[in-house]
Amino acid sequence: MKEKIKKLFDTNTTHGKIMRLTLVLVILAVICLITYFILRATNLWDKVNSIEKIRAIVLKGGAFSFIIFIIFQILQTTVLQIPSFFVTIAGALIFGSWPTFVMTFISVMIGSVIMFFIGRKAGRKFLNWLIGKQTAEKWIKKMSGGKYLFFLMMLFPMFPDDILCVVAGLTNMSFAFFFWTNILARGVGIACTVFFGSGEVIPFHGWGLAVWGIIFVVIGVLFYLSIRYKEKIDEILSQMFGKKNDKK
Repeated sequence: MKEKIKKLFDTNTTHGKIMRLTLVLVILAVICLITYFILRATNLWDKVNSIEKIRAIVLKGGAFSFIIFIIFQILQTTVLQIPSFFVTIAGALIFGSWPTFVMTFISVMIGSVIMFFIGRKAGRKFLNWLIGKQTAEKWIKKMSGGKYLFFLMMLFPMFPDDILCVVAGLTNMSFAFFFWTNILARGVGIACTVFFGSGEVIPFHGWGLAVWGIIFVVIGVLFYLSIRYKEKIDEILSQMFGKKNDKK
């Protein structure tokens, strides 16, 4: 029995690595769910959740609430250290899913373009001032991993998108590639937040918990496979966009 388990999780095989990653993700999903229930049971969830606070600020604008929301989204993409999830969900509660998606998408794209050209015009000194020299070097090194890596980092929520936009401006990445990558990656991310983050499509209780667990595992496996075959995918992207799209 032990030999079968050892073989199943053998890190020398692709199957074993995927199984180990899946197990880790399942454990993390269980920990997240337990934490969520504890926060709910102790009423701490309402204290750490700032969605209602943002919602109250936006609603103060009355007929011009949508303008305040758009400004909020642009600022959180550029200068405000506020989780985009909170702002987006607050918008969905006020304006509904589709209007929030459109406003958020436009706002985030404007903010992303601003950060890209700040990086391109202000240079590395600005990035060093913004996040520190050591951290700046770390992200510049990561970004040198290829175009597909940039797409992955923009797609998954665990990376600092605003910082990545500045770093992209410092590299030889073309604006065209940056722009279309943001449209695709940000579009998917915003859509997931707006339509799934509120819990209306897949609830955060009952059968929804099992579905969310499966989704996290699938996303984790896809992320692993994307990293594993990054070079092949990056080669395809390079052929599609070509050197002519790179910054001169």
